[in-house]
Amino acid sequence: MKSPSQQAELLIKNKFSLIDEVYRESIPKEIIGNQAKTICLITEWLNEPTYYANATFKGWTIGVEVQLFYRKALSGEDVTNLEIELAKKFVHDKWTVEQSKAHVKDPDTGQSTKVFYFAKDLVIKGV
Repeated sequence: MKSPSQQAELLIKNKFSLIDEVYRESIPKEIIGNQAKTICLITEWLNEPTYYANATFKGWTIGVEVQLFYRKALSGEDVTNLEIELAKKFVHDKWTVEQSKAHVKDPDTGQSTKVFYFAKDLVIKGV
């Protein structure tokens, strides 16, 4: 089975015209602070057993943090539409939106950023 970050990357990469680059776990040094592209960073935040019964677990919960670093030229309407479509894409794939943080402006680059936390329960068969 693919890692949580890999699963999320498959949902995002090349699916949204406003997201220029998608990275897992870290952003390369040469890309950090790039204000001309919208960058998406996916990291794992949850990976644990769940659904305990009969002295064992019956499922596994996975979660990813999705950080968006917006290029400066995007309008507020484009940003809102992208975020709604991104959340819908995850929900359609049986993830839940655990948190959707407020936009924050990076003090160094002036870029607007956004963070989502998505989670998904996997049922373990044959347990």
